[in-house]
Amino acid sequence: MTVIEIIEKYLKGNGCDGLYNERYECGCKIGDLAPCGEIGTDCKAGYKRPCEEYGWCIGEKKAGD
Repeated sequence: MTVIEIIEKYLKGNGCDGLYNERYECGCKIGDLAPCGEIGTDCKAGYKRPCEEYGWCIGEKKAGD
């Protein structure tokens, strides 16, 4: 297994939708976790939710929470 596959398995197993980083205000969905070829060491597991600026965001809370 690759590192990305391990992370995706963990996220799916815990009901998460991807990773997010508060410091850089960014997020990435399962299936596209390292769009620039890297994952930051301070990324956290998160949930997809609607976001005006981008259409969707990954954040700490599920939509509706």
